[in-house]
Amino acid sequence: MIARPLYTLLATLALGACAHTAATPAPATVTETHAMTSSSPTHASSATPTAEGLLSRLLELIKGSKTISDLTPEYLSSTMGQAVHNVKDDDRRYRAFGVLTNDWSYGFGLEETKLDGRWFEFRFDRNTAGASPPMTEICRLDFDSFTKQLEKMGFARERNVVEDGRWMSDFFTRPGMRIEVFPRGEAAEPQELVAHKCVEWVYIR
Repeated sequence: MIARPLYTLLATLALGACAHTAATPAPATVTETHAMTSSSPTHASSATPTAEGLLSRLLELIKGSKTISDLTPEYLSSTMGQAVHNVKDDDRRYRAFGVLTNDWSYGFGLEETKLDGRWFEFRFDRNTAGASPPMTEICRLDFDSFTKQLEKMGFARERNVVEDGRWMSDFFTRPGMRIEVFPRGEAAEPQELVAHKCVEWVYIR
């Protein structure tokens, strides 16, 4: 079962940074509002991130990691190019988030619970709840290009089709690491853009 508290909280925090945004409702089980403290990265960049840059850095992060235990705050900050923030009084959990465009924000970080263990998530989120903006601005490194790079790293690929026959995601597995990448159509229309898939969410265990 996939745990989702992290990206929901990241989305809520990122959306709060935009004056024009509406809050995204969180699942009823998510009630935490912990304060965060910054880690001390040595190579974090102050440059404004782009979706393409973040996904490229995420590929570097994966390439340089053997297991999820390698994703320390220092390594995450230096490789992703920005500081991550620890949840107060819990150094096992650290996150970063921000706004990319008028329509899209991002969030990533590592979470841990007794029930689900440890996992890492990277996700693009809509700035306005209920909106369905095109992903064109954040799709320069698209789903096909991103996932082909994972295969070049030696990950075995498997399509994830759910009970009703819908394609949900692709799994990528190698010893010590399992990644799930969720696609999203570039836009709701025309069909050409519906068929062109962008990266929406990356989940690592």
